[in-house]
Amino acid sequence: MENPKSTINHFLKEKHSANELKDTLFKAAEAALVEGWTYMEAAFQLGSKAQEEGLSEEESESIIRRAFASDKRTKERVAESAENNVASPQAVQTTLASPRFSSGMVPLDQVIAMGLDTQSIELLQNHRIDPEALSIPWPATDWRKDLAKLVEVAFDPEETIDFKMSNTPEATSEKISNIANQSDAIKKIMKSLDGPEGALISINATQGGPNATNESFRYRYVVVDNPKMSLAKQLAYYKALNLPCIALVNTGANSVQAWVKINAADLEEYHERVDFLFSTLEEQGFPVSASNKNATQMARMPGVLRNGKQQYLIGLEQGAKDFTEWKEWVEYCLDGKPLIELASDSEKPPKKDDPIIQSALRTGEFLLLTAPQKAGKSFALLDLALSLCYGEEWLGSNTTPNDVLFINFEFTKATFLNRLHLIANKRNIPATTSKMGFLNLRGMTLSPLEIAQLIAKRIEGAKKLENHDYKVVIIDPIASVLHNPKAMRTTGPSHQILMQMVDTIIALTGSAVVTASNTNEFPYLETHADSVISLNPMDGCPNVFQIQGTFREFPPFLAKECSWIFPRFVV
Repeated sequence: MENPKSTINHFLKEKHSANELKDTLFKAAEAALVEGWTYMEAAFQLGSKAQEEGLSEEESESIIRRAFASDKRTKERVAESAENNVASPQAVQTTLASPRFSSGMVPLDQVIAMGLDTQSIELLQNHRIDPEALSIPWPATDWRKDLAKLVEVAFDPEETIDFKMSNTPEATSEKISNIANQSDAIKKIMKSLDGPEGALISINATQGGPNATNESFRYRYVVVDNPKMSLAKQLAYYKALNLPCIALVNTGANSVQAWVKINAADLEEYHERVDFLFSTLEEQGFPVSASNKNATQMARMPGVLRNGKQQYLIGLEQGAKDFTEWKEWVEYCLDGKPLIELASDSEKPPKKDDPIIQSALRTGEFLLLTAPQKAGKSFALLDLALSLCYGEEWLGSNTTPNDVLFINFEFTKATFLNRLHLIANKRNIPATTSKMGFLNLRGMTLSPLEIAQLIAKRIEGAKKLENHDYKVVIIDPIASVLHNPKAMRTTGPSHQILMQMVDTIIALTGSAVVTASNTNEFPYLETHADSVISLNPMDGCPNVFQIQGTFREFPPFLAKECSWIFPRFVV
């Protein structure tokens, strides 16, 4: 293809014969696509030029659509060709670089290109929404009739609405039946409303029909959007939160307006339902301007151009059937607790995380190390922390490198760091690794739940602000959690309180938790831990221990021996 800009400029400046007009329009549209134009921009600028030279609006839009679709077909043919050939190592590498959510969903890199962040991706996964559904559709070929389509669904024929140009103070009133009956003539009316700021329409009827017995027609809808989010992310929220939408409208700028069904009987009920809607959206991370609460609010009118870009319908009748059904769904599905899942939702079992400790521990699991009193458990946990930072073996098992957060309840900071350097020097590795963080909680008066919440808060802060992702939390010693006034006032068996703390840390962070206890000190923890590694003294052999392991997700390993050679257990 010749220079795309030259192709576009040639089409816009030159006159073309009837025989060459369609061909030159197609080439100009292809060039516009290369230059990054949207379909709407091409339809407005190139399509208008083609219509001046004699093409109908339908013909010009059809040609531009074919040009934009040809790029997609070319990519599909290339993809099919690649699948039919034997994959090269480079091709395999490229395939692996684009993981998918699950069968049938779009690649992760495409989802990110839509403007979805971790929060919205998690939202989609939780509610099993295919990100492919978030692609913003092109306007329909008869998009100039979108207003008629909207009002026929949203209002009664005898009701009246207001509309106006965005930058004018006065609105015009029109009966719904008059708009719906315009047929093809509505295109000219819509064109007359094109402008730099677009046009607006009242979201609720301003006058009821002759059979109206109350003023409920004034309190039927509210419009929500968030221009600070990408279009795809706004759609992700509307779909995942099952909003009862009569319509979704592309504003021709940076938002998708959702017309949400409120169907209130009067102003009091309208405020009550809208407050519930807005607070629910806020809780889910989708704040909406309070100015949108007004029942007389005007929204973007579909079917007109706004600064050359189309305001158009994305869809009608989306989500829950009505507000009552949606509120029931919210109370059932958005309580923050797990939902029932179906086995049919997963065609293949999900891939498990790589082990943190080979054949012993993965993220989200709990490992308990048991050994006799004063046998060196704290040293063993510090040794594990260093092994995980460098991906070196621990007690004869391989590890994978990870960020580690060590929770110190027992020692002063000076004692803790001296022990860390002592072990590192013995192993000939630096103690000053940036992959290890520590949190000194000795003497802190916190309940077990408050401890779990503090740990989760620090991990979340480190992930956002310090670029550390602590996949392993090591607590030493866990018994110290019970030795402060707040913990002593906690009711319930101590072993259950400790297990609840561990489960809370895992639930809030997704990290693995490792701790140690004396042999038989907390049988409940041993029973409920995912993995238990025990160091048992061997009779007649001072400082020699047998390592035994029992695991929920891994087969038991053969017992092996290790020796306590201060300050480490050596296999």
